[in-house]
Amino acid sequence: MKTGYFKQIDSNLTLGFVSISLYPSKNNNVLFEFKSLAPNWKLMEMLKSSQISEFDFEKEYLIQLNNLNAKTIFEQINLLTSDHEPILMTHGNKSSFCHRHIVAKWFENELGVRIDEFKIGAVRRSNGYMKKITQKRLFENE
Repeated sequence: MKTGYFKQIDSNLTLGFVSISLYPSKNNNVLFEFKSLAPNWKLMEMLKSSQISEFDFEKEYLIQLNNLNAKTIFEQINLLTSDHEPILMTHGNKSSFCHRHIVAKWFENELGVRIDEFKIGAVRRSNGYMKKITQKRLFENE
């Protein structure tokens, strides 16, 4: 599984793109949606209007995620995309705060899996942001 954002999708790609956004993608290559991983509308609006901080958004969103079973959700998404690796897609870009990084970190913490960023590779995620890992790894599983 990977994460990414809609603008990364080339028009000729038909992979396992799964929208986890509240608002749908206009990209025809995004064939799947998984709305239970989208933040609720009120939470998104409060963040957009600066009524809550990114820290408070993450705290509230994690409550939403923790009401789900990470293993079950992970398996459902993999079944949904069948032969393709799932790529969880949002509207955020690579440098902005985005809930996909919170979802990826949640899966990593709950399931012990590594989730890379589409077209970028290994990243470190913290507080809703990501940073590309540029150092070579001595061992693949680090």
